[in-house]
Amino acid sequence: IEGISKSPAIFDIEKLKYFNSEYIRSLTPEAFHELSLPYIRQAVKCPLDTRAIASLLQPRCEVLTDIPEKVDFFDSLPDYDVSLFVHKKSKCNESVAKDMLSSALPVLNFIDNWSQQNIHDSLISLAERLAVKPATLMWPIRIAATGKAVTPGGAVEICCILGKDETLRRLNIGLNKL
Repeated sequence: IEGISKSPAIFDIEKLKYFNSEYIRSLTPEAFHELSLPYIRQAVKCPLDTRAIASLLQPRCEVLTDIPEKVDFFDSLPDYDVSLFVHKKSKCNESVAKDMLSSALPVLNFIDNWSQQNIHDSLISLAERLAVKPATLMWPIRIAATGKAVTPGGAVEICCILGKDETLRRLNIGLNKL
């Protein structure tokens, strides 16, 4: 009993979130999908692959109640400001974003078999042809597809889940905003 400290206990919410995130990451993908599905469905009513959405969320989720806010863009593109296209690290500004979206739209439209691998390969090849880093191309695509600066996945994964038609529609909206 002499080893017990007399100072009052502290409830550390950050430590609790850390332990919860470790628990979430240790779940099987199937178990996480089952736990997260009610939270995903709070925000995503349209018929999208909830398993793919859950696979994006699992490594990035601390608490299940944060899920609806993280995935609400799947159901409908939020109204966003063009300032989101500006990103120093990706060397992207509004002018660069406009060029990147203009270049990406025909390439993405040309993809017949809409898969994560085909989207990735097409965009990486485009970045090489444009002589830009992949991040310079991917940043404006992700912003146009989601309308958010922070998302649970990258441009390729999100575009794959959204599907070809919806991705092209959202990228055209982004291009028109610019």
